[in-house]
Amino acid sequence: MRLALLTIGQSPRQDVIDDIGYLLRNVDYIERGVLDGLNKEYIERNLSPKPGEDFYITRLSNGSQVKVSKKLIDEMMVELVRKVEEYVDLIVIMCTGDFNISSKKLLLLPSKVIVKFIESLSPKSLGVLVPGKGQEDMAYNRWIEIVDNVKVFAWSPYTDGEYLLKSIAKNLKDVDIIVMDCIGYSTGHGNLLKRITGKPVVVPRHLIASIITSLI
Repeated sequence: MRLALLTIGQSPRQDVIDDIGYLLRNVDYIERGVLDGLNKEYIERNLSPKPGEDFYITRLSNGSQVKVSKKLIDEMMVELVRKVEEYVDLIVIMCTGDFNISSKKLLLLPSKVIVKFIESLSPKSLGVLVPGKGQEDMAYNRWIEIVDNVKVFAWSPYTDGEYLLKSIAKNLKDVDIIVMDCIGYSTGHGNLLKRITGKPVVVPRHLIASIITSLI
């Protein structure tokens, strides 16, 4: 089985592969990104969100962070799926955002997986981290549908310091479980939260890699 890992940023996502690559060592995969071949100036000029518009935070191949329109990236992802589905068997969207997308091949959407996973655990309270300030309401509205009490904090895995993550962790000691709601969060970030809070932490890239290996 051959699969495609599709990012809303640029490929390769070396930060992700360096973290979970050992789980994919026996997997035949390719990486593609909706922003491949575009420079940062073009992206910021043409793909930035309008005021009040939902947005994504993602990583470019040089390691820098960009803020892009969710609507435009969603449209570009649909086109990328159409291209890669011709030569792979399974497509994995490497983003926890909500996509209205389908494929004639198997399609793994982390957002659906993570929501169902948390719902199956029936927590009474949930801590959520998102990568960008201004995404808190979008995340809260998603998670409050399945958990009674939700706390949301913004922390970028690309630009924010560890000291801020430690500060956020101190405010999450009273929740049942924590979701790091972005593929950009690493296993190390999750371990830090777990060490400070003593609570279980969902790191999406690790969860999705584990699912992939169970399918292969």
